[in-house]
Parts: sequence; structure tokens; C-alpha cells
Amino acid sequence: MKLFCVHYAGGSAKAFQFLSKILPAELEVIPIELPGRGKRNTGKLILNFEDACMDLVTIIKKRVDKEEKFSLLGHSMGSLLSYEIAHLLQKEKYSLSHIFLTGTKLPYQFENKSLIEVSKRNEEVIDRITKLGGTPSELLEHPYFLKMYLPVIKADFHLIGSYKYKRKRKLDIPITIINGKNDPLANNDLGKWLQLTSNKVEVLTVDGGHFFLNEQKEFLSKSICLNLKREVSICK
Repeated sequence: MKLFCVHYAGGSAKAFQFLSKILPAELEVIPIELPGRGKRNTGKLILNFEDACMDLVTIIKKRVDKEEKFSLLGHSMGSLLSYEIAHLLQKEKYSLSHIFLTGTKLPYQFENKSLIEVSKRNEEVIDRITKLGGTPSELLEHPYFLKMYLPVIKADFHLIGSYKYKRKRKLDIPITIINGKNDPLANNDLGKWLQLTSNKVEVLTVDGGHFFLNEQKEFLSKSICLNLKREVSICK
């Protein structure tokens, strides 16, 4: 079974490479990334949310058949992209089995046009990154970071700022939410998450902040296995 992983703002496919080492071989971890970073660093950065969704959907469609079961995992911006991608794939009757959303709030809470203006100001972007933690202050001040990574983060802020939540038919896919207990952006309201799918939902919290993934790799892998074991024969 394939597990497609979608990175956070400023991230790349590398963010989830660790899962390939700790998840069982029966589960094929496929980290995917938007243009302008990682192996797609020569591509043009995407500033529009819908364009980003279609870009990633195209990648997924090339790797799965409609009848083939697969899952999605996204962190922060990647969780929002995964949620909207799930709608697109469900509409086309792809066999999406499960969605794992981490470091996330409810989709409609991401809607924030002011991020487009924020994305134009280096200092404010850096300030927001600093408050989320997970990035050493010395790295944020390094010239290489400012040249190579800041433009990507700014583009992703613009991308999120372009997001417009639209009410649509509920998903019919189980969702697992995993958030750090100290994450200021997280929303763990089970009742509200249940309004987004007709299938089951679980909300888990773990020690850590917005980037708890760095310290909770085993917890994440066990949660993935526990949920997918119910649907396919892996993680025995």
C-alpha cells in the first residue's frame, strides 16, 4: 500500500523520508513535493492553492490506479493540501483509504488572506517561523537560509493566503488527526472534525509543539500502522 506524504510550508519531500526507515516494507512511503524545492528545485514556485492541489494530484495519479488502495499524510500546510486533495480524488472515485493530518487546525481555519501581505515581508515571515519553533535561530539568520529557503517559505505563505474554504459534500474517508499538545495552531475539537467526514475520526495529541514530528517519529509510525492494519494486511 502506498502512503503519499505532503510537506509543511517551506518544506520538501525530505520532511517524511524518515518514515521509509521505520514503517514496514509493505507500506510504500512516497513523499511528494511542490515545485521550487528538493528534486523539483528548478520548477517555478506555486502561489495559488488550487494550482498546488492540481500539481500534487497529477503526481499521485501517475503512481496509483483507481482501484488501488492508498493513504495520505500531510503536516501543517500539507494537512490542508491533503484534505482538499482527498476531495478531488474522492470525486474521481479513487480508492483513498485513510487521511492522516498532523500539526493542523480545521481546514476553514486556514483561510487567511492577510498571509499574502505577510509573505512580502521577510522580517514578519521569519518572526512567524520563530514562534512556531522547530527552526534554530542561528539558521534563520544565516545568509544561505535567507537566499535558498526564505523565498520558498514566502511562496508557501502566499499559497496558504490564497486558500478559500468552500463547503462541499462530506468525505467518506477515515481521518486521523495528530497534534502536539503545545501547538498554538492546532485544533483538537473532535465534534468539529466529525462534521467533515461521514466516516470515523480520531484526534490524538502527543508531547511537543507544531513540529512534534522531529521527536515523535515512533508515535507517528505506530499510529499509521494501527489505522492501516484495520484495512490492509500490514504492520503485523
